[in-house]
Amino acid sequence: MNDIAATPPCCDGDGGGDDEWQGYEPNFSAAELEQMLRQSRIEEAESRRRHEARMASDPEYRSFFDGFWNFRPAPEQTPGQHCAARFYREGSGMVIMGPSQESPSAYLALYGPGVPVPRSARKITVQLLQTGEPRQTVEVFNLPMAGTGGHGMLLMAVENAGLLLDGMLDTHRFEVFDRKQENVFYILEWTGGFAARDQLRSCINAKR
Repeated sequence: MNDIAATPPCCDGDGGGDDEWQGYEPNFSAAELEQMLRQSRIEEAESRRRHEARMASDPEYRSFFDGFWNFRPAPEQTPGQHCAARFYREGSGMVIMGPSQESPSAYLALYGPGVPVPRSARKITVQLLQTGEPRQTVEVFNLPMAGTGGHGMLLMAVENAGLLLDGMLDTHRFEVFDRKQENVFYILEWTGGFAARDQLRSCINAKR
């Protein structure tokens, strides 16, 4: 399908007046248009009814739209390391990874359908906006990620895992744009952040 915004409906390039309009002319009457709009409203209402009914009866369907957390506990041989929490909602996800023996830093991994998918890992500069914080210009790793439906991933390092956990809000929204803030790469809002924070902190603080 053609990009409407990128496909001029006219003209010959001479800057002519309105009488030179060569664009699309509707081939239906006002009554037919009203009928199409009426039918569209009926179909929209039926689609909404089916969605709400399924939200009420299907927990897995509801969790896709409401979002859900899952956790990876520390392996028994390395308590306090490799802990992770993941929130997933409507096709986008965020993984919060605790420190490991190889790296004392914590990491945020963001993935979704809008994230660029490079051929190999690279560094890019993005604009990050999150709840309660001013807009930030940050450098992140952008990499292809297997197991995410072919999406790309943005990886951000946080030197202090404790500060990362302290900054988690119960409802927390993240928006990531390109450097010029022209393209949206990622939007996600989690809920239940306090419970996830406490569980992740408990895992990270575990001792042998």
